[in-house]
Amino acid sequence: MRVWIEVNKVFGSSDKKLAVIRTLLIHGLRVTEEGIFCGENIRIPYTSIATAIGVDRRTVVETIKEIISNDFLREFFRNIEPAGSSLRKVAKLLGYRVLIIETYEDKPGILASVASALAEKGINIVQVIAEDPNLFKEPKLYIVTSSSVPGEVIDKMLENPIIKRITIS
Repeated sequence: MRVWIEVNKVFGSSDKKLAVIRTLLIHGLRVTEEGIFCGENIRIPYTSIATAIGVDRRTVVETIKEIISNDFLREFFRNIEPAGSSLRKVAKLLGYRVLIIETYEDKPGILASVASALAEKGINIVQVIAEDPNLFKEPKLYIVTSSSVPGEVIDKMLENPIIKRITIS
């Protein structure tokens, strides 16, 4: 992914600045000359980012300055958006279920095989959240379904050799 090429070129030797970048990406935080934002108008103080990840505020300031001085990173971070509301922690309150899928590797077709197994039994997918393998050490795929998932559907999904484990919550 091009963003990682640029990030490594600009920040590759600084673990603390890479932590700032990772936090911005995980949360979809936007960077402009005016600061860090969640969405269009919610400004995030540099100290909040620094405290959350255990770095000095100056590290955040320097990281933002370097983002702004790089044409590609400035354009990328100016236009990034939060992914939206995740239902995975409130699914039970809504009568939904969450499949947490862990894999052996990141390969195409995982979501397709899971969606097909659910569709065969008429189980509706309400939301899909896929963690980026560039940001998470052990990324997971979260599938929020409108109803419970029978064991035979889980067994069908586990026929995919890339899928390591499926947890239902």
